[in-house]
Amino acid sequence: MAILKGAGAITAAFLLIMLVSYWAAGRAKPALDAAIRSALQKQGLAHAFIELPDGVVHYRLEGPADGPLVVFVHGLSTPSFVFDDYVTPLTEAGYRVLTFDNYGRGLSDRPGLVYDADLTDRLIVNLLDTLGLAAPAHFVGYSMGGAASVIFAARHPERVRSLTLIAPAGLGVSPALKESILARPLIGDWIARMFGLRIFHGLAAEEARKAPDPVRFLADFDRQMNYRGYDDAIVSTIRHYPLDGSEAAFADAGRSPRPVLVIWGEADETVPFVHAKKLMSLMPRAKLYSYPRLGHDIGYSQAPMLRELILGFLSGQDNEAGATSMRIGTRPAKAAPEAR
Repeated sequence: MAILKGAGAITAAFLLIMLVSYWAAGRAKPALDAAIRSALQKQGLAHAFIELPDGVVHYRLEGPADGPLVVFVHGLSTPSFVFDDYVTPLTEAGYRVLTFDNYGRGLSDRPGLVYDADLTDRLIVNLLDTLGLAAPAHFVGYSMGGAASVIFAARHPERVRSLTLIAPAGLGVSPALKESILARPLIGDWIARMFGLRIFHGLAAEEARKAPDPVRFLADFDRQMNYRGYDDAIVSTIRHYPLDGSEAAFADAGRSPRPVLVIWGEADETVPFVHAKKLMSLMPRAKLYSYPRLGHDIGYSQAPMLRELILGFLSGQDNEAGATSMRIGTRPAKAAPEAR
């Protein structure tokens, strides 16, 4: 009996230590506030901020006011800076471009809510409405942002003019992500709070190696982790966001005559290319470009090539509505697409 009591006391003490350390880790970083955001703007590290019902959102809106609107939606962990190389070329081509940080990422608020499809959908609706952007927009979604764009199109078909999906989640992701220890209740929360900086920085450092400017990419990525709540948001998203199982939304969006462009690296290990077959069955009007030796980094490592594809897709949409899928091979970033 004494042994059992001793074991119980040790267990209770261990759990108390974990609880206190979890709380302390959560309070160790500052919360994003108006003063911090103002300082970041003065340093040229932030664009604009807007108060929405679920929290403050960091966004960038550039280009002619009367230009067709293009909305970029980023993925799970890397915020909207991943689209920086797209903004100027599209605005110079006459488009109005909107990028934003999803809740919990970048310089947007980290509300204590469930990070699911409903939260992201509300953000997009509220952001467009508050900015007075009522006209249907072209959506470009990367990774989880692809799933978010499809779900938005399925729920608000009148607000989406076209879809460009870059390595889109929603139909399946790597088991290493969905079955990671971060997805497990309690222990996942504790690990994310205690070791999240090291874990996420390490993953980003691998991604940064293929970025045009690796040092800047990593600095921009790490900045979001200086503030309270990033790790909690990632954990909640892994558990609650439909990174797979979104077939109904893809099918709903796929029944629309709107043009759909899909760009995917066949060597993608995060959102495996094998899911492209299912996507094309659900969105039969989509046009698919795939690249045998490119991976999930395609959105930023091959930005010049993707910009050309997207600009061609947007400018020629009148002739794209009935396009069928095609597969093309890897080629230099500035080469013209060639079907094979």
